[in-house]
Amino acid sequence: MSSQNSDGFKSFLASGAISAYVAVDVQTDGTIKACANGVFGVGVLQEDAADANYASVKLWSAPGTYMVAVSGTAVTPATSYSIITGGFAGTVTTGNSAFLKGLKAGVASNGIVLEFSKYN
Repeated sequence: MSSQNSDGFKSFLASGAISAYVAVDVQTDGTIKACANGVFGVGVLQEDAADANYASVKLWSAPGTYMVAVSGTAVTPATSYSIITGGFAGTVTTGNSAFLKGLKAGVASNGIVLEFSKYN
């Protein structure tokens, strides 16, 4: 029997090693992997996950803000960002759409973790 999640966090089994603070999606076998370009997935991984190990995900339905790793772009507060290949926050381009709003400024550096709110 399934149960409802009311705290906004859920543990999933990782399919491959995944770094903390990237957006992840559930696969057909119930494991998670880093999101592809334009795929928002189910939430943000809260810790590094080794292959075939469980790790906690903050679901997009959870209240509050999200810490998300950024790839190759400077983040400006109040600017919209998308989920890009690898599950990182990145520039909105053709093929993806706005999903996050930057809350703090940050320098362009792959892997820097910054605070975002959901855009929609």
